[in-house]
Amino acid sequence: MANDNNEISYFKIGTFVLVGVGLIIFALLIFGSSKLFQPIVYVETYFEESIQGVSEGTPVKYRGLQIGYIKDIAFTSEMYKDNINPDENMHARSIYVQIAITSKLFTHLTSKGVKDFLQTEVDQGLRVKLVAQGLTGTSYLEFDYVDPKKNPIPKLDWVAHDFYVPSVTSTLARLSENAQYIMNELKDIDFKKLFLDIDVLAVSLNRMTGKTENLINQVDNPLIRSLQNLKVISDNLRETSIRMKLKPSEILFSSYPPPLDPNKL
Repeated sequence: MANDNNEISYFKIGTFVLVGVGLIIFALLIFGSSKLFQPIVYVETYFEESIQGVSEGTPVKYRGLQIGYIKDIAFTSEMYKDNINPDENMHARSIYVQIAITSKLFTHLTSKGVKDFLQTEVDQGLRVKLVAQGLTGTSYLEFDYVDPKKNPIPKLDWVAHDFYVPSVTSTLARLSENAQYIMNELKDIDFKKLFLDIDVLAVSLNRMTGKTENLINQVDNPLIRSLQNLKVISDNLRETSIRMKLKPSEILFSSYPPPLDPNKL
């Protein structure tokens, strides 16, 4: 009898566990069916810079609105190892990023429709860039528009597995490059000699100014007197112009017009 009771208890426990697992699976299917069967458009791009701050699952936005997430990250040379020569192509050092787009802006289109849409937008400057989020160290990817002439589409030596959208250098990377360039330029400047030359120039200018003033004071030159008279005339004209703007009646009538008497109207 004891063995029969144990077998019944084990049967009940096993049945309860199986029913519980079934209910969990059923709930997952019900609440997650929208995501499980959600249409997805895959897009890939390649970065020549560090993508520190992003990982699989990082949001991808289109002009600020989230449209998907990062599906996969790898070295481009791993994804297209049969098409890349490390000694000849800079893309051998680039980072491959696969993007899963779930927005209806893309998913409602056919495969050809997506290809035509992306090709048109890429020609008009659509690019993918890395955007830092404040000081947290995290980043996200964003589809945005740039000048297509300044950011031409790079030529690929392979055929992309998914739809391809070129990337552009992030703002932070450009600032870093510019700062490094400025530092390299400043490093070659001899500031000690520069300041010494400025001091010598200032002393020379002071001496020349003093000699010029002495020469003008010593020479009774009609041209100098004419220039001084022109300065006086210019000052008078400036003063007259100001008075005309502030008190035009005083200039025309040499005095203010008499006040109006309401009884004589």
